[in-house]
Amino acid sequence: MKIILLVSLFSIPALAATGSPQVFIGVKGGYQWALDDSYNHSNPEGTILGLYSGLQFTPSWSWDIGYQHHDELKAGVTSVNVKSWLIESALRYDWYLQDNLSLYGRLGTAYWDMEKTQFSSNNSEATGFSPLGEVGINYNFTPNVQLSTGYQYIDSIGKSNTGKYDSSGLLLSLTYTFDSTTQPALVKTAPTPIIENNPVKKTVTTKAAPQMQTFSLKTTDELFSFNATEPNQEFRDQLAEVSSVLNSYPQSQAVVVGYTDSTGSELYNQKLSERRAQAVVNKLIELGVAPTQLEWQGKGESQPIADNNTAKGRAKNRRVKITIPSFQFKE
Repeated sequence: MKIILLVSLFSIPALAATGSPQVFIGVKGGYQWALDDSYNHSNPEGTILGLYSGLQFTPSWSWDIGYQHHDELKAGVTSVNVKSWLIESALRYDWYLQDNLSLYGRLGTAYWDMEKTQFSSNNSEATGFSPLGEVGINYNFTPNVQLSTGYQYIDSIGKSNTGKYDSSGLLLSLTYTFDSTTQPALVKTAPTPIIENNPVKKTVTTKAAPQMQTFSLKTTDELFSFNATEPNQEFRDQLAEVSSVLNSYPQSQAVVVGYTDSTGSELYNQKLSERRAQAVVNKLIELGVAPTQLEWQGKGESQPIADNNTAKGRAKNRRVKITIPSFQFKE
């Protein structure tokens, strides 16, 4: 068996985790009421329905774009009816209270189309942009399914010919995130690992054909400078040797597993460990290894090999392990 331990030095900043963004889709629904300073009677109310999709960059940061249909607002006293729809786009940040529970905020803009009908006059229509904000609470049922409920505010929908109103609404959103671990995607920026200070060894055991060959390799010195995005030559040499085995024996397989220390939430660390493993897989692919020979996963902060209460221990726990099991071949 061939094992390589790659230990990364970097900490866990909110936007520093590298890896391909995950795609998500969702539906939302809720209830809105229109606030108009020139209308002194009860505020018109109606439902909201919407669809959206976007990219999850880290467990905390995401971007989405979507469509909302606002049910007709009826102001009975003035015989005014308002129909509107909008296209929204916003950046979202989740602050995790627990592994599966977070508070979130969204800030963006909405392009709206509004049609106003009044009994005593002709119809009027207007389009434009308005700022949009939303705050609420989010719960992750699984790493792929989450439910959010929040308050949405859209400022000044309408123009001078139609009149303006502010939209306030309570929304319930259900999101599904597609699992990016099913297939590795090339990542330009790799995490910042080091490797344990052990000599490189290679042992070959031969038997009568067909034979089983076992490789044993341990790592040498630091492979990355702190905060560097490109590996040094030692790192390239190590992965070059791994890729040489995989390229020479197409029947061989490699399993890449990423780990983190215990800093941050378990959910964040799980996703970060997946990105670390993915970055190493991508480097092997760049070296010519077939994607079908590679499997990878993240195990987050589980299975520590050192004490997470010390800086030195946490550094050892931030690692990636590559394993090439024994395989059968013929001379």
